[in-house]
Amino acid sequence: MRKYFIYSLWLSSLGVLFSDELAPTFLVLNQFNQGVPIADSTLMENFSGLSFEFEMPMEQLVLDLDQMENPAASQMDFVKDLGEKYGVNYILFNQFNKVEGRFYLEGQLYNTRSGGLIHRRKLDLSHYEDSPINELKMWIGEIIGNIRLDWQKMRESILYLDSEDIAYDKNPLGAMLRSLTVPGWGQVYSGNKLSGGIWAGAESFLALATISSFLSYSEASQSYLSNSNLYETSVDEKEIAKYKTLAESDWDNHVKYNNLIVIFAGMTGAGWIANSIHAWFLGPRPYKNIYKKWDPSSKKSG
Repeated sequence: MRKYFIYSLWLSSLGVLFSDELAPTFLVLNQFNQGVPIADSTLMENFSGLSFEFEMPMEQLVLDLDQMENPAASQMDFVKDLGEKYGVNYILFNQFNKVEGRFYLEGQLYNTRSGGLIHRRKLDLSHYEDSPINELKMWIGEIIGNIRLDWQKMRESILYLDSEDIAYDKNPLGAMLRSLTVPGWGQVYSGNKLSGGIWAGAESFLALATISSFLSYSEASQSYLSNSNLYETSVDEKEIAKYKTLAESDWDNHVKYNNLIVIFAGMTGAGWIANSIHAWFLGPRPYKNIYKKWDPSSKKSG
């Protein structure tokens, strides 16, 4: 399905929220992967002290910070340029996505003087389609230091009062337990289908190798017992020599396959445990703030 984006830029001077003579100013950019007709009007209504501009910003902020070696410094020049262009102290960029019943919100707060990323929040929630705009208002309100009680009550009626207490529908323990049951299941559960397939294939191969070695071991053991009995009961010298050779060969095969059983069974067990640990490490986790806590009363943050 084709995605389209709506960007809203708003420039704010929030003097009423700060006691010092120079109030911080913010440029807020919102990106939506689906049209939300009431978003702009709702934000204007709830943040009446802000002036709005609507234009298409550069795509440079729409990047996956988790894939960057140094996300805090990756966009410094761009952020500084925007800060100079709009005359603001901070830039708040929000990515807002709804995909198959899931709601994703990532907020990034930049200091335009240093250009660095100073605060970040990332939410990944299921069954939160009733009021995602409310969560966006809560996030913006937290940054500027003005959260209304009715927003908190709405979040509490749908989720929790504090986003840190949100119970995620998937977690590392669930991934680990699934991989303990079936190798690779936990990785697939976490969205890592490739690694899940690799683990499942590797464990299946080792399990089949163990079973094959056991069957060969059983066959060699039975053959050894049979040839040993014939060796002991034969009276013909040629048959005695023949069954002796066969029994010795069967004994060597029985020892070989016994060793292979131990090796493959050990590898299967170790792989099973490693697969479960791997699933736990790759399991879905709630995103935490990766930079220092934002204090709206301080203008020295960042």
